[in-house]
Amino acid sequence: MRKNDFNKLQLFAFDSNDYCDFTSSVAKAIAGKDILLCIWNLDGTKLLAISGQQGLTINRSADQIEITSKDTQGGWKSYLAGMKEWSIDNDGLFVPSDQSHSILSQAFENSDPVCIKVVDRKRKVGMFGGLAVVTDYPIEAPHDDAVTYSITLSGMGPLVDLSTAPVEPDTMPDGSAALETLTVVSVAGTSAGQTSIYVNPVLAASDKYFYRTGTAPLEYPSYGEIISETSWDGTSPISGLTAGNQIMIIETDAEGKTLKAGVAEIIVKTD
Repeated sequence: MRKNDFNKLQLFAFDSNDYCDFTSSVAKAIAGKDILLCIWNLDGTKLLAISGQQGLTINRSADQIEITSKDTQGGWKSYLAGMKEWSIDNDGLFVPSDQSHSILSQAFENSDPVCIKVVDRKRKVGMFGGLAVVTDYPIEAPHDDAVTYSITLSGMGPLVDLSTAPVEPDTMPDGSAALETLTVVSVAGTSAGQTSIYVNPVLAASDKYFYRTGTAPLEYPSYGEIISETSWDGTSPISGLTAGNQIMIIETDAEGKTLKAGVAEIIVKTD
Protein backbone atom coordinates (compact mmCIF):
# COMPACT_ATOMS: atom_id res chain seq x y z
CA MET A 1 0.00 0.00 0.00
CA ARG A 2 1.33 3.44 -0.91
CA LYS A 3 1.88 6.00 1.84
CA ASN A 4 -0.76 8.40 0.43
CA ASP A 5 -3.35 5.62 0.36
CA PHE A 6 -2.52 4.73 3.98
CA ASN A 7 -2.92 8.36 5.06
CA LYS A 8 -6.36 8.49 3.39
CA LEU A 9 -7.44 5.38 5.25
CA GLN A 10 -6.31 6.93 8.54
CA LEU A 11 -8.98 9.62 8.08
CA PHE A 12 -11.62 6.94 8.70
CA ALA A 13 -9.77 4.93 11.36
CA PHE A 14 -11.23 4.57 14.86
CA ASP A 15 -14.72 5.57 13.55
CA SER A 16 -13.26 8.79 12.14
CA ASN A 17 -11.73 9.53 15.56
CA ASP A 18 -15.17 10.45 16.90
CA TYR A 19 -14.41 9.07 20.37
CA CYS A 20 -10.76 7.89 20.24
CA ASP A 21 -9.02 10.98 18.92
CA PHE A 22 -5.31 10.23 19.05
CA THR A 23 -4.56 13.68 17.64
CA SER A 24 -6.15 15.48 20.59
CA SER A 25 -4.15 17.35 23.19
CA VAL A 26 -5.40 14.94 25.87
CA ALA A 27 -3.74 11.98 24.12
CA LYS A 28 -0.48 13.95 24.08
CA ALA A 29 -0.59 15.14 27.70
CA ILE A 30 2.24 14.14 30.05
CA ALA A 31 1.58 12.49 33.41
CA GLY A 32 3.24 14.32 36.28
CA LYS A 33 4.39 11.03 37.83
CA ASP A 34 6.66 10.45 34.83
CA ILE A 35 8.68 13.63 35.44
CA LEU A 36 11.69 13.12 37.70
CA LEU A 37 14.11 15.53 39.33
CA CYS A 38 17.65 14.12 39.16
CA ILE A 39 21.10 15.21 40.29
CA TRP A 40 24.55 14.21 39.11
CA ASN A 41 26.96 12.63 41.58
CA LEU A 42 30.06 14.56 42.60
CA ASP A 43 32.27 13.42 39.70
CA GLY A 44 29.52 13.65 37.07
CA THR A 45 29.60 9.96 36.16
CA LYS A 46 26.16 8.96 37.46
CA LEU A 47 22.72 10.57 37.24
CA LEU A 48 20.53 9.88 40.29
CA ALA A 49 16.78 10.32 40.62
CA ILE A 50 16.09 11.91 44.01
CA SER A 51 14.66 9.07 46.06
CA GLY A 52 11.16 9.34 47.50
CA GLN A 53 10.17 12.37 45.43
CA GLN A 54 6.50 13.21 45.01
CA GLY A 55 5.86 16.90 44.25
CA LEU A 56 7.84 18.90 41.69
CA THR A 57 7.48 22.56 40.69
CA ILE A 58 9.76 24.36 38.23
CA ASN A 59 9.64 28.13 38.78
CA ARG A 60 10.75 30.58 36.07
CA SER A 61 10.38 34.34 36.32
CA ALA A 62 11.83 37.63 35.10
CA ASP A 63 12.19 41.04 36.75
CA GLN A 64 9.53 43.52 35.75
CA ILE A 65 10.82 46.85 34.40
CA GLU A 66 8.17 49.51 33.95
CA ILE A 67 8.60 51.77 30.90
CA THR A 68 5.32 53.67 31.18
CA SER A 69 5.48 57.35 30.25
CA LYS A 70 3.04 60.24 29.93
CA ASP A 71 2.57 59.57 26.22
CA THR A 72 1.81 55.84 26.66
CA GLN A 73 -1.24 55.09 24.53
CA GLY A 74 -4.62 54.23 26.10
CA GLY A 75 -3.58 54.67 29.72
CA TRP A 76 -2.07 51.18 29.90
CA LYS A 77 1.19 50.51 31.70
CA SER A 78 4.07 49.02 29.71
CA TYR A 79 6.87 46.75 30.85
CA LEU A 80 10.09 45.11 29.75
CA ALA A 81 11.31 41.76 31.00
CA GLY A 82 14.49 42.19 33.03
CA MET A 83 16.88 39.67 34.56
CA LYS A 84 15.56 36.11 34.64
CA GLU A 85 15.77 33.55 37.45
CA TRP A 86 14.63 30.00 38.14
CA SER A 87 14.22 27.60 41.01
CA ILE A 88 12.86 24.12 41.66
CA ASP A 89 10.69 23.04 44.60
CA ASN A 90 10.61 19.32 45.34
CA ASP A 91 9.19 17.24 48.20
CA GLY A 92 8.58 13.62 49.13
CA LEU A 93 9.48 10.77 51.46
CA PHE A 94 12.87 11.15 53.14
CA VAL A 95 15.23 8.23 52.50
CA PRO A 96 18.45 9.21 54.32
CA SER A 97 20.35 6.11 53.21
CA ASP A 98 19.93 6.98 49.52
CA GLN A 99 22.93 8.49 47.73
CA SER A 100 20.86 11.31 46.24
CA HIS A 101 19.98 12.70 49.68
CA SER A 102 23.55 12.27 50.87
CA ILE A 103 24.72 14.44 47.96
CA LEU A 104 22.07 17.08 48.64
CA SER A 105 22.93 17.19 52.36
CA GLN A 106 26.64 17.57 51.58
CA ALA A 107 25.93 20.31 49.04
CA PHE A 108 23.81 22.19 51.58
CA GLU A 109 26.44 21.89 54.34
CA ASN A 110 29.29 23.03 52.06
CA SER A 111 27.29 25.62 50.08
CA ASP A 112 28.30 23.79 46.91
CA PRO A 113 26.32 23.90 43.65
CA VAL A 114 24.72 20.75 42.24
CA CYS A 115 24.06 19.87 38.63
CA ILE A 116 20.38 19.01 38.15
CA LYS A 117 18.42 17.45 35.33
CA VAL A 118 14.66 17.03 34.93
CA VAL A 119 13.72 14.02 32.80
CA ASP A 120 10.64 12.37 31.37
CA ARG A 121 11.20 8.75 32.35
CA LYS A 122 8.42 7.46 30.08
CA ARG A 123 9.70 9.06 26.87
CA LYS A 124 13.34 8.73 28.03
CA VAL A 125 14.19 12.36 27.23
CA GLY A 126 15.69 15.22 29.19
CA MET A 127 13.51 18.29 29.77
CA PHE A 128 15.64 20.81 31.69
CA GLY A 129 19.15 21.07 33.09
CA GLY A 130 21.22 23.56 35.03
CA LEU A 131 23.40 24.43 37.99
CA ALA A 132 21.73 25.22 41.33
CA VAL A 133 22.38 25.69 45.03
CA VAL A 134 20.35 24.22 47.88
CA THR A 135 18.68 27.16 49.63
CA ASP A 136 16.04 25.33 51.68
CA TYR A 137 16.07 21.69 52.87
CA PRO A 138 13.71 21.05 55.83
CA ILE A 139 12.88 17.56 57.06
CA GLU A 140 9.60 16.88 58.85
CA ALA A 141 9.14 13.98 61.28
CA PRO A 142 5.55 13.90 62.64
CA HIS A 143 4.87 11.35 65.38
CA ASP A 144 2.13 9.61 63.39
CA ASP A 145 3.36 9.71 59.80
CA ALA A 146 6.36 9.13 57.56
CA VAL A 147 9.43 11.37 57.60
CA THR A 148 9.29 13.76 54.65
CA TYR A 149 11.58 16.33 53.05
CA SER A 150 11.15 19.43 50.96
CA ILE A 151 13.89 21.20 49.07
CA THR A 152 14.38 24.39 47.10
CA LEU A 153 17.09 24.53 44.45
CA SER A 154 17.90 28.07 43.29
CA GLY A 155 19.41 28.39 39.85
CA MET A 156 22.91 29.65 39.06
CA GLY A 157 22.81 30.88 35.46
CA PRO A 158 20.40 29.55 32.84
CA LEU A 159 17.95 26.68 33.10
CA VAL A 160 18.56 24.99 29.77
CA ASP A 161 15.45 23.78 27.94
CA LEU A 162 16.61 20.41 26.62
CA SER A 163 13.62 20.11 24.28
CA THR A 164 15.02 23.00 22.21
CA ALA A 165 18.70 22.36 22.98
CA PRO A 166 18.97 18.53 23.17
CA VAL A 167 22.17 16.91 24.40
CA GLU A 168 23.94 13.74 23.27
CA PRO A 169 24.08 11.40 25.06
CA ASP A 170 20.80 12.20 26.85
CA THR A 171 21.57 10.30 30.07
CA MET A 172 18.75 8.82 32.12
CA PRO A 173 19.01 8.01 35.87
CA ASP A 174 19.80 4.46 36.93
CA GLY A 175 16.56 2.52 36.72
CA SER A 176 14.89 5.66 35.27
CA ALA A 177 12.62 5.76 38.30
CA ALA A 178 12.21 6.74 41.92
CA LEU A 179 10.33 5.16 44.78
CA GLU A 180 6.56 5.39 44.20
CA THR A 181 4.01 5.67 46.99
CA LEU A 182 1.47 3.04 47.99
CA THR A 183 -1.71 3.97 49.85
CA VAL A 184 -1.96 1.51 52.75
CA VAL A 185 -4.99 1.09 55.00
CA SER A 186 -5.06 -1.04 58.16
CA VAL A 187 -8.33 -2.26 59.69
CA ALA A 188 -9.23 -4.78 62.37
CA GLY A 189 -9.20 -8.35 61.09
CA THR A 190 -12.04 -10.85 61.41
CA SER A 191 -10.49 -12.74 64.33
CA ALA A 192 -8.89 -11.58 67.57
CA GLY A 193 -5.27 -10.52 67.13
CA GLN A 194 -5.57 -10.10 63.36
CA THR A 195 -5.03 -7.08 61.12
CA SER A 196 -6.35 -6.73 57.57
CA ILE A 197 -4.36 -4.63 55.12
CA TYR A 198 -5.59 -2.98 51.92
CA VAL A 199 -3.22 -1.47 49.34
CA ASN A 200 -3.76 0.82 46.37
CA PRO A 201 -2.78 0.56 43.55
CA VAL A 202 -3.14 -3.22 43.38
CA LEU A 203 -0.10 -5.44 43.01
CA ALA A 204 1.31 -5.50 39.48
CA ALA A 205 1.72 -8.85 37.74
CA SER A 206 4.87 -10.74 38.82
CA ASP A 207 5.57 -8.19 41.61
CA LYS A 208 5.75 -9.16 45.30
CA TYR A 209 4.72 -7.68 48.65
CA PHE A 210 6.83 -7.54 51.80
CA TYR A 211 6.19 -5.78 55.08
CA ARG A 212 8.07 -4.36 58.04
CA THR A 213 6.66 -3.04 61.32
CA GLY A 214 7.83 -0.89 64.20
CA THR A 215 7.36 2.41 65.99
CA ALA A 216 6.82 5.48 63.83
CA PRO A 217 8.43 6.71 61.73
CA LEU A 218 9.63 3.71 59.73
CA GLU A 219 12.55 4.30 57.38
CA TYR A 220 11.74 3.90 53.71
CA PRO A 221 13.96 1.72 51.51
CA SER A 222 15.73 3.15 48.48
CA TYR A 223 14.41 2.52 44.99
CA GLY A 224 15.90 -0.74 43.74
CA GLU A 225 17.02 -1.86 47.21
CA ILE A 226 16.83 -5.63 47.70
CA ILE A 227 14.22 -6.44 50.35
CA SER A 228 14.43 -9.39 52.75
CA GLU A 229 11.55 -8.55 55.10
CA THR A 230 8.52 -10.79 55.74
CA SER A 231 6.62 -11.66 52.56
CA TRP A 232 2.86 -11.16 52.24
CA ASP A 233 0.40 -12.46 49.64
CA GLY A 234 -1.60 -9.22 49.49
CA THR A 235 -4.87 -10.63 50.88
CA SER A 236 -4.36 -12.72 54.02
CA PRO A 237 -4.89 -11.11 57.47
CA ILE A 238 -1.68 -10.64 59.45
CA SER A 239 -1.38 -11.78 63.06
CA GLY A 240 0.98 -10.80 65.88
CA LEU A 241 1.18 -7.07 65.12
CA THR A 242 1.24 -4.36 67.80
CA ALA A 243 -1.64 -1.89 67.67
CA GLY A 244 -0.49 1.71 67.30
CA ASN A 245 2.78 0.80 65.60
CA GLN A 246 3.29 1.30 61.88
CA ILE A 247 3.28 -1.25 59.10
CA MET A 248 5.09 -0.56 55.84
CA ILE A 249 4.06 -2.47 52.72
CA ILE A 250 6.86 -2.71 50.17
CA GLU A 251 6.22 -3.73 46.57
CA THR A 252 9.17 -5.24 44.71
CA ASP A 253 9.80 -6.74 41.32
CA ALA A 254 10.27 -10.49 40.85
CA GLU A 255 13.92 -10.13 41.95
CA GLY A 256 13.02 -8.42 45.22
CA LYS A 257 14.06 -4.90 44.15
CA THR A 258 12.01 -2.13 45.76
CA LEU A 259 9.54 -0.28 43.52
CA LYS A 260 6.90 1.20 45.83
CA ALA A 261 6.16 1.59 49.54
CA GLY A 262 3.58 3.01 51.91
CA VAL A 263 2.74 3.00 55.62
CA ALA A 264 -0.30 2.86 57.89
CA GLU A 265 -0.97 2.76 61.62
CA ILE A 266 -1.71 -0.80 62.74
CA ILE A 267 -5.23 -1.59 63.93
CA VAL A 268 -5.70 -5.01 65.57
CA LYS A 269 -8.92 -6.92 66.22
CA THR A 270 -9.50 -7.22 69.98
CA ASP A 271 -11.53 -9.82 71.88
